[in-house]
Amino acid sequence: METKEYNLAISNHDFKVKGYWLDQVEDFGQTVDYPIVIICPGGGFTFHSQREEEPIALRFNSFGMHVVVLEYKLIDDTPVFPTALQEMAKTIDWINQQPASRHIDKKRIILAGFSAGGQIVSAYNGIGTDPKLRKKYQIDQYSGDFAATILGYPVVDMTVKGSFPADDKIRQQISTDETFWQTQNYLNGNSKPSFVWQTRTDELVNISNSLMYVGKMNQLNLPVEYHLFGSGIHGLALGTYVTKKPGKDKYLNARAAGWIDLAMSWLEMMKLLG
Repeated sequence: METKEYNLAISNHDFKVKGYWLDQVEDFGQTVDYPIVIICPGGGFTFHSQREEEPIALRFNSFGMHVVVLEYKLIDDTPVFPTALQEMAKTIDWINQQPASRHIDKKRIILAGFSAGGQIVSAYNGIGTDPKLRKKYQIDQYSGDFAATILGYPVVDMTVKGSFPADDKIRQQISTDETFWQTQNYLNGNSKPSFVWQTRTDELVNISNSLMYVGKMNQLNLPVEYHLFGSGIHGLALGTYVTKKPGKDKYLNARAAGWIDLAMSWLEMMKLLG
């Protein structure tokens, strides 16, 4: 396997992605084009959680998928959106420009977002699949499509009381454009299938976020699978010792840790894996 960082750019803004590329297996006797996952880690738009980067990337690798981690824009002097959406579009475009020797199945690009990263992915599944909004937010200049999304304890609706973000100041730092405050409203007939999971006792992102997203997907008759685990804190990542913070057993959750096997089974059912 090859791991490599890349510098990409949109307009005058630079950002980084990190690739986890699978090698070909000589024993197969033929080459294989692998699906690829773009991971948007969480971190409340103030940092990129490493617990939701390489540990999850390697698990996806173990199922026969290339992975790219997107280090999207964080809160600074300018709002996160729409720049983060443009970064996603550029990343998809960049993947589509990769040579055949990289062995990517470009028809099986999966977007995976966790917590704040889930806001970006859920927004892209709505705004990024609407031709008028693609033009409005200047992402129509980038080529390439994606096939599905995976959302883990995602931020979807930033107007929910008692949920992230804590106040209007942070919401305005994330986006001054209210379009990005309720991403479920922009899901449409072109939006892609989604696998969504969360825990009922999530103390940071109220479960109404994922419920509203899934409800809108169902209303549009779009393929969706939802798993609400009975207990567990926010930010479980893998829910195993690999992503457990030292001395904090609350980051272990054997039942919720099954989300990744469920997600892979779902991708298999959707003909996006294997």
